[in-house]
Amino acid sequence: NNSNGNFDRNVLPKSKKKRSNLPKQSTSILLNWLNNNLEHPYPNSKEKIDLMRKTGLTSQQLSNWFINARRRKIQVLRVVKK
Repeated sequence: NNSNGNFDRNVLPKSKKKRSNLPKQSTSILLNWLNNNLEHPYPNSKEKIDLMRKTGLTSQQLSNWFINARRRKIQVLRVVKK
């Protein structure tokens, strides 16, 4: 609350983390994998561990990236590949 009893909208709760983009190199590695696996864009456990090691991302970051990529990038990659 500020001095007049209203909430200050410019102050984020402490639990909120600032969102930032993944490193370009990590994104490049993931896009390359995706582009080579368009027919089945779901890495298996071994592939996930390998991608985590190569990119330095956590399991959660990797999962979220693939969820978003399958929604946003697959159609574009398939068109470009033709």
